[in-house]
Amino acid sequence: MGSNFSCFVSLLCDYVSSLESIEKLNVSESENLEINSLWKTLLKLQIFSLIINLDLSTFLRANFRTTSNPEKRCNLKYVNVITIEGYSYLFGFGEDKKNAFWNLIKNLAKHINDNEFIADIDEVEQRAKEFENIFAKREDRDNRNLTIHYDSDPIKVHSYLSQISEEQETIRTSAFLKILDDITIFIKKYIQKFQIPLICSTNNYEIDIWEKINYFPDNNKLFNQLDEKLVHFAEQLDNIIAQCKIPMLVQEKLNLDSTFSAGLQPLVQTIYPGIHVFFIYLDLASTVRAYLSSESYLEKQFNLRRINIIVYEGFKHLYGYNGCDYLKSFWYKNTNEVLKESTNTAQLDTLAITEHNLKKISLDNDINDARLRECFVHYRYKERDNVITLFHALIKSNPLIEMNKSLKLLNILPKLLAVITESMSFKHNLEQDKIKLSNNKTLDQIDNILSMIEQTKIDPEKKQQFINSINNIKNLLL
Repeated sequence: MGSNFSCFVSLLCDYVSSLESIEKLNVSESENLEINSLWKTLLKLQIFSLIINLDLSTFLRANFRTTSNPEKRCNLKYVNVITIEGYSYLFGFGEDKKNAFWNLIKNLAKHINDNEFIADIDEVEQRAKEFENIFAKREDRDNRNLTIHYDSDPIKVHSYLSQISEEQETIRTSAFLKILDDITIFIKKYIQKFQIPLICSTNNYEIDIWEKINYFPDNNKLFNQLDEKLVHFAEQLDNIIAQCKIPMLVQEKLNLDSTFSAGLQPLVQTIYPGIHVFFIYLDLASTVRAYLSSESYLEKQFNLRRINIIVYEGFKHLYGYNGCDYLKSFWYKNTNEVLKESTNTAQLDTLAITEHNLKKISLDNDINDARLRECFVHYRYKERDNVITLFHALIKSNPLIEMNKSLKLLNILPKLLAVITESMSFKHNLEQDKIKLSNNKTLDQIDNILSMIEQTKIDPEKKQQFINSINNIKNLLL
């Protein structure tokens, strides 16, 4: 996959140059318009094929270079994103199929009325449908959404991360690359048949110059520090998630009423912002390490693009960029609204300072750039094709700007965790009496169960482990 970058980048520049030259032609006759449209469509298809090939290579290579499972998962989830976005661009899902690129090619084929062309288009589409049935099901698309947008229930995000399979994602990538190979053969055949003029890029869009300008030095210090912190943060996250799942686990194992876990849910939800902060940190640390270990300029640039997405989407869920985002955010629902009820002056001062800093980030145009975020996430958004825009944005993305975005967020995360911890403590005090009242019946049930377990004849060590687990829940309720 590493060799793809040295092979494909110059080809990519040549195809973009050819497309932009054809777009400048003054075409008037109806027949020439159709041919001109066909030329541009096939060239854009080849450009897309090369970009997504490099995209998949970037994230799968980042996965293969990682040293820990948490970091692998952060890279692997983007393999799923790229295949789903790539398939969506080409063939679409549901109602969006009418906007898909392949539908555009099919319509052109009808006008040109070339039977061989139509047959080859149908053959590629049939193989694509087989891929969709196996690798692009509803569940795969939901997982794509969890990767890009996170979720209001971060435990759902963690569950997805925990079950990602390196083998499955590698198989998914191989299957999609096979479709891209079929498309490349298809394109080459009809570039020759329809005599599409190819123009070599004279300066490769000055990639050599941009590579010298867009340089972020590191002597492996940051790379190694992030490796240690990734493992530490991942372990902490796993422990927190395990604690959040205890009420439901006990409810299921002891056949308790649903009010048991529901009564503890307000407390569990106060932890959600903290879990989301962990996700942002792990994602950013993994991506920065992927950037620092990249071997070529475009590979680095694809990873910069991911930093942009993580910062934009992570902050959107954390605090938001407008009133609508803010009211849905973890900060508003789980932290700000809780602490506003406090009479502690120090808490209120910390809240005001933290909110001021978050507001400043929300107004930062480098971070709050919805158009760039759309281009970096979607190869095509409805009828708007972003492939050429993405190509130029990739070349010119500046690592100093993207790293600065990361640092702005990373610097405020520890302070946020401190405020979130205060919110959890305050919420606990507010809810404590309610929880005790609602769970008195449950406590009686647990005492009865403990008594029964103590009388059973099972392995003493296992018996004690189970008793300890139930006592932990009892202490939590008390």
